[in-house]
Amino acid sequence: MVINKEIKKFIIFKIFLLFISFSICQIPNEKLYITIQMMDQVGIIDTETNQIQNIIETEMQNGDNLINCLELDEMACNMMTECEWMMDMCMESMNSSNINTPHFIVMDEILGYWFVTTIASGYIAQYSLVDNQLIDSYFVGDAPAILTIDTERKKIYCSRMMSMNGMGNIMPSSESNIIQILEYSSMGLTESIVSEYVIGSPAPHGLTINHDGTEVYTASNTTDWLYKINTITGNITGVVMDASINNPQNQVIQRLKPIQCLSVGDKLFVSCSAGVWYNPFTGENSVIPGQLQLWDSNNMILIDSIEFGDYTGPWHIIDSPIDNIIYVALSGDNLYDTEGLAAVRFDNNNLELEWMSTDSSFETFHGIDISKDGQKIYVSGRGDSFIHIFDNSGNYLSNIYAGNMSMLGGICITKKSLPDLGDSNNNGIINVVDIIKIINSILDTTIIFSPYEILSSDLTMDNIIDISDVVNIVNLIMD
Repeated sequence: MVINKEIKKFIIFKIFLLFISFSICQIPNEKLYITIQMMDQVGIIDTETNQIQNIIETEMQNGDNLINCLELDEMACNMMTECEWMMDMCMESMNSSNINTPHFIVMDEILGYWFVTTIASGYIAQYSLVDNQLIDSYFVGDAPAILTIDTERKKIYCSRMMSMNGMGNIMPSSESNIIQILEYSSMGLTESIVSEYVIGSPAPHGLTINHDGTEVYTASNTTDWLYKINTITGNITGVVMDASINNPQNQVIQRLKPIQCLSVGDKLFVSCSAGVWYNPFTGENSVIPGQLQLWDSNNMILIDSIEFGDYTGPWHIIDSPIDNIIYVALSGDNLYDTEGLAAVRFDNNNLELEWMSTDSSFETFHGIDISKDGQKIYVSGRGDSFIHIFDNSGNYLSNIYAGNMSMLGGICITKKSLPDLGDSNNNGIINVVDIIKIINSILDTTIIFSPYEILSSDLTMDNIIDISDVVNIVNLIMD
């Protein structure tokens, strides 16, 4: 049987497509993004090798005016107002306008973006998940802290930084009572039509969104008040978290000191760092145990709470994708060796401690995330520059060193695979909708694709989306 040239070309092309698809599938699905606050960087780690694969500089200001203090000797360092000689090395001065201090990361794994807040310089930045290139940055000011994302409506909600005693200007705080909203697209970040929500308390730090994006929850770190914001109606409901004090929403009390909120179904979890509390009514100091609270998010009623002990300092939290477990990073206290990781089971509206792992070698745990299979928990050490890895039974597996004096912050792990070639809308199905999407982009040059849309639509891998890509998708569908 004789095979003509066109059929040969088609077969070769099919083999090529299969090879490319196979190669893309072999790229490790999980990448761990970590904010390296002291160095103004975001590190990207391959979770299969536990090696830092890439370093992203968070340069929000004019790059022409930036000074790399780390490259200077002591004499040159002392001559620069932006730099300061500390601990036998040249570092950026706490008063430097070049400091960004990246803090918290969220992702849109449908379109292919990741976002980060920079506390010191006041930006929210948008990057590509394909090549980690900066797409846009938006100045919001006033110490932006935690982000939560609505990927359906393409909105980012931003909370504010609370006071961090002893951290100097590298951790500025905010007295703002605003939750800010930005919209994002392939063109970058813009202010939403409803650009902010104003709550009745200062320092709204903890932040989360429910599964359908209709409700956002935030907790004031300084007044111990919890808020539910209806994103459809704009209605805001606030409740006091500490019934034993029952302070008004504008009175700074700082007893429970809530850090992070997490929405799971109709349940709302809030970590409370607590610690030493000055009682303004008696003038006495006492130690309040760190705790995790469980709320009914429909009625905003406290259901249950669990304490981890004195000086444990519960910080960021994450839920298991395979079990009714909340993992809690314990920032702890070096004097009491209380840093570590706790697992709390929630069943029938009850909280129960599953296990708690602490060690004297841990120093100030901060960010936390979990692998998509629910088997590994990653926790950042603000004080020891390590990313610590546990299994879901509390066993310590290994660690990743991020460099001296890194001061690690928020962690975020990719949970989804890269889109398949031809699946331009990344919905797991290659069909006529993908063809129409690509044709529209060819006919209308004002349409700009997102990183994942470009990746999946360029089947010929020639960096141009044209009719040949359409033909190849048609062939894929008909094959």
